[in-house]
Amino acid sequence: MALTLAELLAFDVVRDARPEVLAGKRALDRPVRWVHSSEIYEIGPLLSGGELLLTTGLGLAGSDAGARRHYVRELADRGVSGLAVELGRSFPDVPAELVDEAERCGLPLVVLRAVVPFIRMCEAANTAIVDEGARRLRLGDRVTRALNEALIAGAGVAGLLRTAADVTGAPVVLTTASGALVASYGVPDDHAAWTTVDDAVADAEVIVHGRVWGRLVAGVGSPLAPEDLASTVERTATALAVEILRTGDPPTDRERHAAALLADLVAGGGPAPAEAAVRTGLAGFRPPPGRRLVGVAVDAPETRPAVTLIDQAARLLGTSALRARVRESVLALVVTPDSGDPVGAAEAAFDETGRRSGAPQITVALGYAVDAAGTAGWASSLEQARAALALALARTGRGATRPGSRPVVVSARTLALELELSRHADPGRLDAFVDRTIGPLVAWDARHRTELVRTLELYLRHGASVTRTAAALHLRRQSLYQRLERIETLLGHSPADPQFYPALLAATLLAAR
Repeated sequence: MALTLAELLAFDVVRDARPEVLAGKRALDRPVRWVHSSEIYEIGPLLSGGELLLTTGLGLAGSDAGARRHYVRELADRGVSGLAVELGRSFPDVPAELVDEAERCGLPLVVLRAVVPFIRMCEAANTAIVDEGARRLRLGDRVTRALNEALIAGAGVAGLLRTAADVTGAPVVLTTASGALVASYGVPDDHAAWTTVDDAVADAEVIVHGRVWGRLVAGVGSPLAPEDLASTVERTATALAVEILRTGDPPTDRERHAAALLADLVAGGGPAPAEAAVRTGLAGFRPPPGRRLVGVAVDAPETRPAVTLIDQAARLLGTSALRARVRESVLALVVTPDSGDPVGAAEAAFDETGRRSGAPQITVALGYAVDAAGTAGWASSLEQARAALALALARTGRGATRPGSRPVVVSARTLALELELSRHADPGRLDAFVDRTIGPLVAWDARHRTELVRTLELYLRHGASVTRTAAALHLRRQSLYQRLERIETLLGHSPADPQFYPALLAATLLAAR
């Protein structure tokens, strides 16, 4: 933010001159572009605006009142930020016509009652002005570099919003020109997103093909100065336009064939082996004989970052993938390595790729590994992935801001118990089972807005490891111990007793449904 006249008057070297504002007090918030000294009467045409002019009044000493008024009017017309007159050399006091004309023109007029070399004041003020300009340039470079890295990484609109929120320290929301909500970062839900739009602190239009495509808004809470916040939002809007242009390209023939094949598999109409060979070839997907595939379902605000994540995971595995958006999700079949744990390898690849990309608001779900031969297995693995994704979204909230900034990766095999319970059990009997098993914890959470049930679930999932559970909950170990003590007190027995593991875990999973 540019230094204002009021801020410059507070500098020690200026305060030594005992400044007093005689006129234009309401304009002290004017930014000062430079501090300059001159005794020339005709200095006005040589100035470009935004200066604080220092003078002893030598050029005015021999002029009449009319000429002095003209001098002030000319400075005001040039957009000078202020005029400071040092007393003693030319005037024992500031002429009344200077004060009157400055007040009439709204030009701040400052009297300096003590002598301080102008060079000292100019040096201190102009150094600060240059330093502030350099700081803003460094901020602009940092913002541009971060946005470019997000574009190159394929983080998409969500990743660009995360970058902007990280830099500004404020929530950001993107809407279309018609007012529809596109994406947000730093807010817990859509209601909060619209509140951010209503209370916008800075905003910028997203221009695509010369037309207003949408509006980017930054909410309250940023520590940046208003000018810096506005500049960051404008830079982000430009990057968003680039991303929207890039993701708006029509799909290739291979992508259309991939989308059609995956849609048929999901619908249960998988092709026969001979037809499958032709269609996978048209889609550019040729899994090697004898290899295994894993179905993948991805929830993301837009297609591009999800596709990029899948491609990078396959590249990390040294294999290939068939992927496309099918209705609400991006689906894929990923070839796994020919040895070891196929699902574990795929899960590790998506974890690592997600860590590198930093693309938020993405959930990845994996099915079981199936043979590359036979499309029936492909359809089954995709269905398992979609079911796991639906369960994960039901628990975390679609599009919700989560701890950290990397995608969430789950698999059907880690959610197997929850999936089976959700498919087969009677709701009334399940509720009764939960009440018998962990009813006191559920009631305590409801009364005190705590997370004892969630804590117990993760504690059991992590094999009663305090270290791993504390990390998963983002808690200190001492805080986790306090929760576990409360759980044991409410249950009447130790949650670490292995004989209770199956029932407790099932009950916590059902309570979260």
